[in-house]
Amino acid sequence: MGLFYGFSKLKSSLVGAIFLYMYSVFLFPFTCYFVLSGKCILMEWEILSVSSTNISLLILLDPIGLSFSNVVCFISACVLIFSSYYMAADYFLSRFIWLVMMFVLSMNFLVFIPSLVSLLIGWDGLGVVSFALVIYYQSSKSLSAGMLTALVNRIGDVTLLLAIGFCVLQGHWNV
Repeated sequence: MGLFYGFSKLKSSLVGAIFLYMYSVFLFPFTCYFVLSGKCILMEWEILSVSSTNISLLILLDPIGLSFSNVVCFISACVLIFSSYYMAADYFLSRFIWLVMMFVLSMNFLVFIPSLVSLLIGWDGLGVVSFALVIYYQSSKSLSAGMLTALVNRIGDVTLLLAIGFCVLQGHWNV
C-alpha cells in the first residue's frame, strides 16, 4: 500500500510539471514572434456594464511579459520535477504542489493583467504563497525567514496602494 501511496503523490507532481512544461513549450513560439516583431497585443473584455460604470478585464501580451511567464513556468516545472524525487516521502507533497501552482498563477496575474486591482490581487497572492512556501517545513529558521518575507511584502503593498491612490486621482484603474 505504501508503494502505491507514494506513486500517487509522485504522479500529481509530475502532472503539474508536465502541464507547466507544455505551457512553456506552447508559449515559446509566441514569445519568439513577439520579441522579433516587437509587437504587443492588448485584449479587453467587458465583464459588467452598469449605468455609466464599466468593469473590464485587460490582458496585455508583450515580449517582456511573455518571456517572463515562459521562464517562470519553466523554472517552476523544474522545481516540481526535483520535488517529486526529493520530497517523494513527504506527507504534504500535494500541498507543496498546489502552493507552487498558485505561485505561478499569481506571477502570471502580475505579468499579463495591467489593471491595478488585479495587480494588487496578484501581488497579495504572491505574498501569501511566498510566505507559505518559505515556512513550509515549519522550523524556527523558516518561520523567521517567512516573517521577513511578509514584512518586505508589506513595503510593496504600501507602494501599490500609493499607486492606486494616484490613479484614482487621475480617474482610471489601468496601468
